[in-house]
Amino acid sequence: MHYVSTRSSAVQADFEKIVLSGIAEDGGLYVPVSLPVFSAQEIANWSWLPYDELAYRVMSPFVGESIPEADFKHLLKDAYSTFSHRSIAPLHQVDRNEWVLELFHGPTRASKDFAAQLQGRLVEYFLGKRKQRAVMLGATNGDTGLAAIEAFKDCNETAVVVFYPQTGVPEDQLQHLQAATHPRLFKFAVNGSFDDCQTIVAQLFQHWPLTQCQAISFNSNNWVSVMAQLAFYFHAALQLGGGQRPIGFSVPAASFAEVYAGYIAQKMGLPINQIIVATNQNDALHQLFLKNHYSRLRANKTLSPAMDLSIFANLERFVWELYGHDDQAVSGLMKEFESSGEMTIANEFWLQARMIIDSYSVSDDETLNEITTLHRDTGYVIDPHTATGVLAARLYRRSMVAPMVTLGEISPVKSAALLGELGIMPASTRSIPVAQPQQQAWRIERDDLATIHQVLSGL
Repeated sequence: MHYVSTRSSAVQADFEKIVLSGIAEDGGLYVPVSLPVFSAQEIANWSWLPYDELAYRVMSPFVGESIPEADFKHLLKDAYSTFSHRSIAPLHQVDRNEWVLELFHGPTRASKDFAAQLQGRLVEYFLGKRKQRAVMLGATNGDTGLAAIEAFKDCNETAVVVFYPQTGVPEDQLQHLQAATHPRLFKFAVNGSFDDCQTIVAQLFQHWPLTQCQAISFNSNNWVSVMAQLAFYFHAALQLGGGQRPIGFSVPAASFAEVYAGYIAQKMGLPINQIIVATNQNDALHQLFLKNHYSRLRANKTLSPAMDLSIFANLERFVWELYGHDDQAVSGLMKEFESSGEMTIANEFWLQARMIIDSYSVSDDETLNEITTLHRDTGYVIDPHTATGVLAARLYRRSMVAPMVTLGEISPVKSAALLGELGIMPASTRSIPVAQPQQQAWRIERDDLATIHQVLSGL
């Protein structure tokens, strides 16, 4: 399998290079030049497979000959061994033909563990072969950074550099970030938004100051993040119809990687008939699919903080697919967005996207009501992020016959304080103990690259 940049087909890479990278050298994102396509019968034959074997069937075409079959199977099995549920991603029914896919049974109780645990093993595998060191670099508003720190804590070849907003990270997640330990962990609290943190990371990748070790993204702009998420779409479809029955998904927009992965899974042969993008008050994606207008907005604080953002890296990959791999068109669109903060997709491609994708913006009041009514009617506890997806799924599903699955990306335990105020206790889910702070973060302004360079020079 070969990969190219979304902004230039001349920028090429193999799987090993895209694992050990952030963005492409031209500022684009790496994408596979072609997608594997599986027949309906082939997918149906996977119904009996355990999760790690299913993941191997789905992901192996993207790996190609970069890793021997036995090695890749071992890496997958080891990655999922950290999950606490036998099913890895169990389904829970919340209404007639409506389900929540629980993606929060990994070590940090968030869907980010799917990508982080696999990426940790792939990075260590390739760095070990090369006898090199690297820096895992990324932005977080809680879950992504915690998942990366956990995944790389025992990898001697890597340091982890995390940027997060000084305000906007939930208190319990902030405590976990402060308590996180790693022998080579560097934390930066940025006086700005999560989008500002993402901008800093992009600037660092474009002007990386260290020659002795390379920078690798732990955010979803690394292709491994998308690849890891493909498997749970196949897993859900196989559980609810053997991969033969049409199925819809509702995705809380904590990133666009999950939406893009679902779109790609459909192209690979999965019978997905609808994807609903659920946003909170920060509705940049909703405005894109509703009005074909995407803009960079200042994020507002909501009850679902992982969704308090407006810059979505994987939207570039999605546009590249819509435009038929026209790298020059994508390059022009993204440069215009970077300069103006706004983007409109060509109408024919926007209509193509709307054939499968719907969206809905959920208010905080609607979120609270969904949490309380679902608990009252079923006894099931969900967090605010999942609540946006469950409500959007019920309101905007196109078919009552096809199963509708909401991605449950974050454990309700991570919203224990809010749920407690509502008189709801997520007792069925194991909590995560919080240790005392081990290391304070450097507090920086959003444009303070000089301080960042100075700190990183000690690596």
